Amino acid sequence: MKLILKKEVPNLGTLGDVVDVKPGYARNYLLPRGLALPVTGQQSKEFRHHMQYLEKIRKGEIAQAQQKAALMKVLDLEVTRKAGPGGRLFGSVNNRDIQEVLEATGYTVERRAILLPVPIRNVGTHTFTIRVHTEVSIEMSIRVLAELDPKAAPQEAEVAATDEAVEEIIEETEATAEEESAEAAAAS
Repeated sequence: MKLILKKEVPNLGTLGDVVDVKPGYARNYLLPRGLALPVTGQQSKEFRHHMQYLEKIRKGEIAQAQQKAALMKVLDLEVTRKAGPGGRLFGSVNNRDIQEVLEATGYTVERRAILLPVPIRNVGTHTFTIRVHTEVSIEMSIRVLAELDPKAAPQEAEVAATDEAVEEIIEETEATAEEESAEAAAAS
């Protein structure tokens, strides 16, 4: 079924695009929500005449999206999460977390517009894409920092002390074994 889009529809098209979709998708989703019009009929003729006005609006939206993208590009995003040894996070940082960080800086972005290849599971700097508009997307980076757990630090110190004690015991046993073998060799 051929339709003319009245609004931007993610993963389908933008304003004024003529798209071919399955009848059920058109009947149950696009037409009832006012996102599209059938290609044939009086409505589509009026809409095509109205397209010049809508094209100006679209260009304005793209210009605003480019300005917003330029302002967002300079942001320095950081998030702190609990991490284990080696910088592995307990959990992950996903697009919801990034959305919260962006909202804290004053930018509202839909969660679906934040494109992460995979959830972030390690400490470090990671890149992701934000689709500000269907025609405007930017690459950004977020720095994931490890949160120091006050309970974990003493345990790690205890483990390190235990490891040192074990190494000393092993060295003493090896030294004693060498002395005994040297005495046994001297006695024979």
